[in-house]
Amino acid sequence: MSLASIVQTDEQTLQPSDDSPIHKLVQTVFAEVLAEFSGWKLKYCDHFIRSLSHVTRSSRVPLPDGDSTPLHVVGKACGGPDGDTKRMVAVTSYSEDGTSRSTSTISLQVIHAELLEPHKSYEYCTPISRNIFRGDDDDMMPFIPYADDPTFDYVDHTLCYGSFAWQDDYDPDLEVISLEAAYRLHTVHSLLYEDIDSTGVLPFKLFSTPGKVGLFTLSRRRDLLKWNGTTIPCSYSFPSSSLSRSILQYRLERTHALFCPNLNCIEPLCPVHVEMNPVPPTRKQTIRLSELLKRVELPCETGCFLQSRTVEVLPCWSEDDINSFKSILDIEPDMIPCDHAELCFKPCHEVLYYRRLLYPNFDELQTERPNGEHKGKSRSLEYRDIDPLKFAPNEPCHHPGPCAGSSNCLCFKNKAHCQRNCRCPAKCARRWKGCRCAKARDGMSCVKVKRCSCVEARRECDPELCVKCGCRYPERSTCGNSQIQQGHFKKLEVKESRWGVGVFLLEPAKQGEMIVEYVGELIYEMTFDSRGEVADHLGRSYVFGLNKTLSLDSSRAGNASRFINHSGTSDTSSETQCNCRAFARLVNGEHRIGIFANMDIDPGTEILIDYGPAFFTEQQNAEAT
Repeated sequence: MSLASIVQTDEQTLQPSDDSPIHKLVQTVFAEVLAEFSGWKLKYCDHFIRSLSHVTRSSRVPLPDGDSTPLHVVGKACGGPDGDTKRMVAVTSYSEDGTSRSTSTISLQVIHAELLEPHKSYEYCTPISRNIFRGDDDDMMPFIPYADDPTFDYVDHTLCYGSFAWQDDYDPDLEVISLEAAYRLHTVHSLLYEDIDSTGVLPFKLFSTPGKVGLFTLSRRRDLLKWNGTTIPCSYSFPSSSLSRSILQYRLERTHALFCPNLNCIEPLCPVHVEMNPVPPTRKQTIRLSELLKRVELPCETGCFLQSRTVEVLPCWSEDDINSFKSILDIEPDMIPCDHAELCFKPCHEVLYYRRLLYPNFDELQTERPNGEHKGKSRSLEYRDIDPLKFAPNEPCHHPGPCAGSSNCLCFKNKAHCQRNCRCPAKCARRWKGCRCAKARDGMSCVKVKRCSCVEARRECDPELCVKCGCRYPERSTCGNSQIQQGHFKKLEVKESRWGVGVFLLEPAKQGEMIVEYVGELIYEMTFDSRGEVADHLGRSYVFGLNKTLSLDSSRAGNASRFINHSGTSDTSSETQCNCRAFARLVNGEHRIGIFANMDIDPGTEILIDYGPAFFTEQQNAEAT
């Protein structure tokens, strides 16, 4: 963006919309910083451009006939070849004003190397070991692919996007200007950052809001530009967020959102389950307060309610202390005051005082069954989560009351079983119960559809529910229906095949064993259509249909499985017959695709699968259009 556009953009931002003194002060300081930065930028760019004019061009060293290898030196060079293996070269160095400073002669050895054949063209993708949720591509088109290819209708392809990324008027220099203005207003004029942010004068919000990262957070993700007008010390740290709410509640929400509730994820900020992990709903009391007090036999410490039956001096807690105590009660109401005192860092008798003060009727039991659980089975136990083509997993349900339509249960609406990550009671009638297969003495358990309920439902065994089949212990597991989540993959090699590049097995595989998991980006239908236009033009598609909502695309990110070639099951030659099959399985609440051997395979054999008739039908339709 040009400097003029910056000034024009911020002139629009600086239009007065409030006559308050704070609003006018923020406008004035921001305009001063903008003018200082604009003047510095013009001088800096002018100095940098002028410095480029002093650089002299390199001269080419004379080469003998038949030698097409160019050789360049800095400055003016002269000299000629000295035989076939050495040559003398004169190198002259120059000062910034263009005058020569010194000249030296060096000897260079010439090596005649054999002509190397270029590597065959191939497509590179980002290597990943797990699926990445992409959803839809950005509505701003980053670049126009194959714009110089007359066979590709790039004009029609641009209609898939709303705008072009290079037309965005965003400039990172505005971040530097806004931070400098905010710092001066805070340190020189003693304004709170919250008050500065509330004026709305700055182009960016200083503090983060739900779904929008603030400028203070962005400043910790980049190196700030050093310019002459900055007054921000290098060691200064801007506040992380506005803590207007309870500090404990804020920490709980932020920390809880980091960790994924899915068993497959062992790291924070998982790239697959990007939905927010909500804080559990408020728990209701199941034990009367009088019963809890009877459980305390010995005083916990000095100040226990057993020792202070009467309060002589009323405690005075701050608002943050009271809000923190409320947050603790929302999570665990059935706790004795002595334990609550340790969490609140307060005397026990004060905790009991505020507990009775905040909840006067707390001694009355609010519900006889936690979370609205009711006896008996649900009226409707219809499920459709067996067929991936007709079902897409939903987020874990979290609601008061039973899993039914009246409680707005996500699992009930989606006609799915409640998973272990759901917040409904453990005895919920909709919960998946797992299989009851026993460990196999010789061979693998959970491999036949008629004997294993998990295999019949096209889902892998759950290590917390299927306790008898051995899927809980990956190092000595005998369960044949938990290979994806346990990562039992074979060693593979990607190399040249008769069909271009293929995948070859480096170790033997038995029938039913897993070869590799097919991983990629989880995308929606609109992104599948826009990417499909480029895939049809290239004649290569790396998309697997995962379920009725998502597809798995490994064109940009994937692993070795993206190079697996096709071979039909009806081929007469055993050398070209497919030796593996792809299966979609529901693994701990998410669909994943595994490539399994449908016969015994020897090392060195190429892995082949049947792409299915739909793949070639779509290709034929694309070629016809």
